[in-house]
Amino acid sequence: MNHRHHSTQVVAAWLVSLSVFGSLFAEDKPAAKSGQSVEAEKKAAEKLAAQRLEFMKSSLKDYEFLLAPDFKAKLTVEPEPLLRFTNPVSGLQDGGFFLWKSEAGRPMVGAQVFLTSEDLWIHEFQSLAPVPFRVTYKGELTWEPKRAGVEVKPVPNAPVPANSPVQRLIQMRDIAKRFTASDEFEGRPQSDELRLLTKPLIRFGAENSDTLDGALFAHAHGTDPELLIVLEALKSDGAFRWHYSLAPMTGYALKASLDAKPVWEVAWRKPPFNPEEPFFIRVHSRELSLKKLFQFSK
Repeated sequence: MNHRHHSTQVVAAWLVSLSVFGSLFAEDKPAAKSGQSVEAEKKAAEKLAAQRLEFMKSSLKDYEFLLAPDFKAKLTVEPEPLLRFTNPVSGLQDGGFFLWKSEAGRPMVGAQVFLTSEDLWIHEFQSLAPVPFRVTYKGELTWEPKRAGVEVKPVPNAPVPANSPVQRLIQMRDIAKRFTASDEFEGRPQSDELRLLTKPLIRFGAENSDTLDGALFAHAHGTDPELLIVLEALKSDGAFRWHYSLAPMTGYALKASLDAKPVWEVAWRKPPFNPEEPFFIRVHSRELSLKKLFQFSK
């Protein structure tokens, strides 16, 4: 069977059954535990979290990202996740948000690596690039979005970028606060308001370039990033001006407003996921969870 077709089938089954599996994990309240057993469980959880982190990082090593038009310039991945998260609404046990950058340091691809309640390790990708690119996994073409992942727009009523990096960070935080966002988990009518993570995930830019400064912000559901905001001071007509671009980090429907006015939305994207689109999901592996492997090794 074609691996990509098989992967999308598995993802489809996962998305359809995710809400069902949430109810299977309800248990009676456990009896009170001794201090020693609580401490032992804490150490076991910390060891498990460290194991999972190493697994997430190693699972990304076989990807190669090459930029259009000649597909020679490579993107580099941040070695550590910029966020670690869970999502009790969707049943995600553990996850990390990773980022690929251009040679100049601009965020180009965001990726969530996460473990579902069914012990599926999922790789969820979103292009943040204003240009197409090509991705291979172990030498095989896996994802090739044919269009830009974001639309870069000027920020209305924005101040002139400040002279100092500290003041520019204050400006970017103020701009980020002007955005609000919500998502619709599995298409339910009641949307969830997302919260802005006020600390940028990454800073980029240089004074001797066309990008004076920039930062990547996220709106999250709990700790799970759902909407990404790229803010950057770009040179335009000989002067720097603040620009923004928005991108989803979920397959569910999202809406965003700027100064309480709707400016962007995306519909619920369901499997099979088109590898020529800027958003793409693939199953990395389906094995015994690290938790089970750890229990067997004790």
